Amino acid sequence: MKGTDKAILLNRISYSESSLILTFYTFRNGIQKFIFQGGKKKAHQLFPLSISEITFYKRPDSDLGKITSVDCFQILNEVPFNPIKSTVAFFIAEILLKCLKTEEAENVLFEFLHREIVRLDESEDIILFPVLFLLEFSFHMGILPQIEGEEGTYFNVMEGVFSDRKPLGDIFFDGEPVLLLVKMIQGVENKELRAFGSKKTREEALQIMIQYYQLHIPQFKQLNTFEVIQEILYT
Repeated sequence: MKGTDKAILLNRISYSESSLILTFYTFRNGIQKFIFQGGKKKAHQLFPLSISEITFYKRPDSDLGKITSVDCFQILNEVPFNPIKSTVAFFIAEILLKCLKTEEAENVLFEFLHREIVRLDESEDIILFPVLFLLEFSFHMGILPQIEGEEGTYFNVMEGVFSDRKPLGDIFFDGEPVLLLVKMIQGVENKELRAFGSKKTREEALQIMIQYYQLHIPQFKQLNTFEVIQEILYT
């Protein structure tokens, strides 16, 4: 099979002195892996969440295709060079690697990710970006938490429900991090969100969402990038 596709880079691994193994989330073919011979010459444009147009060849009986060219599809001015945004990009890419497994096209999801990557690139204040992304992405994964009641004081992570009634026996959280998550789901404006709570509150909200994913996404285990996110955004 020969073809071209829009593709978001999730991971790259050195294969030889000049070649790379690349994992993309593609517009038409979902998750795909390719060898890119001579790819190290283009390493400057192959960074996490870079959006490219790729030309490739892949045999039906092989899990590994071969890329013949990679061209920039969406110019990102900040993500490759801003150390904080680069860190967030690594974090988001790891999330996607753990969640996206199929080779089926999900065009709505791809366009959502495209918009989020551009938002990351253009936003001046990204301290809430990881938490907001996990909440919005949970909708596309079919695990968006629900709010029952007026306040949503308690978050039952096993059931995926914010409620005013304290759960019995299940894993749950309460306090400011939960109130912050409820405000995010309710669509409160970013200006108000940024004024709510402390860095510790935002960090704990992110920890809660990561635990939520670990409970509801198969094989979603420890995140290698989380400690770096803590260091960059919350200390």
